Amino acid sequence: MAKNDLPQARLGWTMALVQTLIYGTFVGTFIVSPATMTRPLAPGMAVTVGTVGGLAAILSTMVLTGLYVLLANRLTAR
Repeated sequence: MAKNDLPQARLGWTMALVQTLIYGTFVGTFIVSPATMTRPLAPGMAVTVGTVGGLAAILSTMVLTGLYVLLANRLTAR
């Protein structure tokens, strides 16, 4: 495979690395500091930092997937 044969593959691997870092940070924070992730967002609130972090990790997957489709289609259309 030549350097410019599949720019979508490079884009895909780059985005996969970004998502891995996001998820790894989320899981790593649970491992290193579980108290941080189980802390409520505000006093008396039932929603924790971990809940928001998990939601952010899921949403980042959706955003990166949509961004990949958009960019890969533009690369293919060239």
